[in-house]
Amino acid sequence: MKRNYLLLFFAVLSLGSYAQLTIQSGATFFIQAGATVTVQGDVVSNADIQGTGLLLLKGTSVQNVNMNGFTVNANVEIDNTNNITLTGAARTSGLLTFTNGKIILGNNNFIMASTGTFAGAGTGKFAETNGTGQFRREIAANSNLVLPIGTGTRYTPLEFQVAGATFAAAFVAGRAINGGHPNKHPRSSDFLNQYWSLSRSGITGGTVTTVGTYTDGTDVTGVEADIRTMTWNGSAWSLGTGQNNATNTVTAAFTGTTGDLYAMNRFVLTNPTAFLQGTFNTGTNLMNDLLRNSGAYTPGVLPASNLLPTSDPYRTATYNTSFVHVANPVAETIATSVLNDQAVAAENIVDWVFLELRNTTVPGNTVLQTRSALVRRNGVIVDVDGVSPIYFKNIDAGSYVVIVRHRNHIGMGVDPTTPLALGLASSSFNFTTAADANLLGTAGSAYTVINGFNMLWAGNANSNATSRYQGAANDRAVILADLASNELTILNNVYHKSDLNMNRVVRYQGAANDRSFLLSNVLASGELTIRTQVLPN
Repeated sequence: MKRNYLLLFFAVLSLGSYAQLTIQSGATFFIQAGATVTVQGDVVSNADIQGTGLLLLKGTSVQNVNMNGFTVNANVEIDNTNNITLTGAARTSGLLTFTNGKIILGNNNFIMASTGTFAGAGTGKFAETNGTGQFRREIAANSNLVLPIGTGTRYTPLEFQVAGATFAAAFVAGRAINGGHPNKHPRSSDFLNQYWSLSRSGITGGTVTTVGTYTDGTDVTGVEADIRTMTWNGSAWSLGTGQNNATNTVTAAFTGTTGDLYAMNRFVLTNPTAFLQGTFNTGTNLMNDLLRNSGAYTPGVLPASNLLPTSDPYRTATYNTSFVHVANPVAETIATSVLNDQAVAAENIVDWVFLELRNTTVPGNTVLQTRSALVRRNGVIVDVDGVSPIYFKNIDAGSYVVIVRHRNHIGMGVDPTTPLALGLASSSFNFTTAADANLLGTAGSAYTVINGFNMLWAGNANSNATSRYQGAANDRAVILADLASNELTILNNVYHKSDLNMNRVVRYQGAANDRSFLLSNVLASGELTIRTQVLPN
């Protein structure tokens, strides 16, 4: 052992060691003050590196460093444009200087002791957290600690501001992760292309605030001014405390032990449930999905018989004159896979619906934003991915009125006196079972009730505010006109406004015809009866 020690000490005195550095278990490697050990090869150590001198990593190709969890007490300098790759956990307690190149962590943790500092970090010079490995900083006193982390060539440091706390074997840690957050809503259009994974341990009481710095331009998708700081706790989003577009920073309190720091445009979510009379099956208490599939059922497969469009039908004639989008300039589109047969048949898509988000002002109830979405057989209304709750963009949490409309049904809405509380966490509202006092109008007038379920009246072939058989703008005449005024004409396999019972056929006479459905099912055989839509204004 003594011979090992002397040889290593001699290497230090020589101030240069350009081969691979290997330190055996039990050996002592000491870099004295003012001395520099330059290594161009790999470093493998099974013991701490002692001293206050400098370990200079200056290879001409990638250098692998495996400290096996041991500590470099000496100062460390990274001067390798081909980067340093950690192949085992490492800890430093002195000054870490980035001159050229990165430390690439992979799945290994890099730990900086509470006495450790760093310098020189910047573009292309930082600790890259490209795997599960964290950059950790031990903390023994209240202070502001910066983690010099990033991805690719982007330096996106993460700061922890700790105040008023006590500590026991404490640390803060983080990773910069490339790409948009996996739990951001698919409708989010303004967001960062990077987020920070956070963790902390051994900190009791006080406050911990996190500040992430992103790269202007490169890290921003959409409109930077619309981006708001948000945190993800593993199940829900929360607004952060602020963001600064001038300094490219996002700030949020960190109260848990793990979480993510991110930024995207603000929003509210809702998961309404509503039934359409035209396709409601009284035997199953579900809606039929004949427009999507009239043939064989194979989970995971798009039915060959599908008639549902993959883009918003409410933006095209003839629907666009009755359904006007507000604050929603980009047409909704869906992947064809959203229309596949689902493993749970009740989750199959039935059709597109049109939603209005309104304020609660009476009179007025201004439409703040509209959305086209999808309704499943069980009535649950979902967003364009067929799964997520409905997303209203750049809307702050608050009380709102939600209206559900359909291309050949009469709309149904929440009463403004009992509005919905909407926020970042999805809020559900079941129109099918809601009390009459919570809905606009009354049962049997503004909406129908079948098998104990509230639902939108069918029969609205001209997409106006009424379903009627006689008089001006009646729907019977629309059906006949769509059949070129020939009562015997039949339109088969069509996605059509006059298909009132939504069975993919438009017909005026014969079995399951739409004229009879209007008269018998919607108007209870009253030719003079009129079903009138009740909306706030």
